[in-house]
Amino acid sequence: MWKDPIVEEIHAVRRQIAKECNHDIRQIVERLREKEKRHKGRLTFPKHGVGKKPKAAG
Repeated sequence: MWKDPIVEEIHAVRRQIAKECNHDIRQIVERLREKEKRHKGRLTFPKHGVGKKPKAAG
């Protein structure tokens, strides 16, 4: 089976982050939130807002 090297790299990074956070989802989320605070300019959000349904076209 063919393996995509980009997907393999993403999986390796995910495993490394989990290991560094002792496989604790709370630590992983806290790490993500800290990175979000430091890199606000790199984030994108849906135009319709988070948790809202997009308006019907037309």
